[in-house]
Amino acid sequence: MINLKKHLLSLCFPVVFLIVPFWTNQLSPLLQTLFFLMLFISVCLSLHTAWTLLNPRFPKWTARVNRLHPALGILLGLGLLAAFGYLFFTVFSLVTFGIIQSILTIVLMYIGLAIFVFLLSCFVEGITRQSKDTLFQPVLIFVSVSHVVLTTFGILQLMA
Repeated sequence: MINLKKHLLSLCFPVVFLIVPFWTNQLSPLLQTLFFLMLFISVCLSLHTAWTLLNPRFPKWTARVNRLHPALGILLGLGLLAAFGYLFFTVFSLVTFGIIQSILTIVLMYIGLAIFVFLLSCFVEGITRQSKDTLFQPVLIFVSVSHVVLTTFGILQLMA
């Protein structure tokens, strides 16, 4: 049985960011950068918690993903990433309403991050020969830390 009370905060924290976009266009570029950094970190934590909770519940799905050859996984990941990019730009060119756009931003961040982590897990699996399910969390942490470091350099550049 999954105990959601422990993990409810990290699963639902990205929803807090739904109310902020009503005034994000009035924020300075520095504050907008900090806002999207916090949103990305909360999505990463939420995805990490969801993986921790759902991975033991679906062992057959995990076994199917692990049987996928790394080269095929890389091709599949690149194809999914290209389709996601098309979906991303299409959705945001069609939807201009604030709250719907905020919900779509969070949903697309989950999808894009999951696809990107899957793709990087396939790359790392090809190098290390470890299974994808053991690589998901370390790759997610690597992506999160890399994003924080790059955003920090961007913030420092904005402040200069």
